[in-house]
Amino acid sequence: MEFSPAELKKAAQALSERYRTGQAPYLRAPVDRYAYLITRYPATKAALHRVFQEIRSFPVQTMLDIGAGPGTSWEAGSAIWENLKATLMERDRDFVEIGSKMTPAGRVQWMTGDVSKQGAFEQHDLVLFSYSWGEILDLALLEKAWQATGKFLVVVEPGTPRGYQSMLKARDFCISKKASVYAPCPHSKACPWQNTPEWCHFGVRLQRSDEHRLAKEGALGFEDEKYSYVILSKEPLETDFSRLLKDPLRRKGHTIITLCSKNGIEQKTVTKKDKEFYKNINKLKWGDKIANKV
Repeated sequence: MEFSPAELKKAAQALSERYRTGQAPYLRAPVDRYAYLITRYPATKAALHRVFQEIRSFPVQTMLDIGAGPGTSWEAGSAIWENLKATLMERDRDFVEIGSKMTPAGRVQWMTGDVSKQGAFEQHDLVLFSYSWGEILDLALLEKAWQATGKFLVVVEPGTPRGYQSMLKARDFCISKKASVYAPCPHSKACPWQNTPEWCHFGVRLQRSDEHRLAKEGALGFEDEKYSYVILSKEPLETDFSRLLKDPLRRKGHTIITLCSKNGIEQKTVTKKDKEFYKNINKLKWGDKIANKV
């Protein structure tokens, strides 16, 4: 099925607005799926790849993706864990058909239907809600997902105040079920930005294809995908770091950094007097971890 550039632009703009404001369902017509593949698929893949980097050193062999779309998580995850096998759950049958053609049958199992009506899930090393939890917000389903988690449960949402709040709901619930937060937070306490005008989110830059740029009416060859996320661990893991919550503010002779640490939100000024640390700080960017010297 082909769509005109004008139809794709309109669909891409509407899709972005629905993701930004949480107006589920996000996909409402065939053109929306094509607009997703052009614009949201590469952005979602980039965000997932960045999130999965946080746990790349752990042996993840199986993944359950609840609300998998066309299988975006498979491409991001299999690039990190070469022996990965996945169960991808998606209620949109058109996406299942598209995704089945994009993923290897021997390593990926597709399931369709209403996930809230599924029985208990089989255990997987990694259980994922990728831009889907905000549509669901079903704590009974989340509990089933947590019970099926062997190592990590990951929730990724749009990097908006609404997406952050949805992520927090999953974070707080799983902590009540004895989960430990592994990333991005260096602690499992309440988020220190909760009930403030701030919200925790990060960004990843991706290159746009020509179709992507035209659909978005973008002059630039890249875009920055903003996302909120949490990685919840079944077992307590060492998290001796602080996290840069904003890009460092570089000034003449000093740099100001905003961190989430075990003590909460901290703002620090690093000067040239601390030569090595000052040099290292100025190589870092928003979202990076800093070993707990600070």
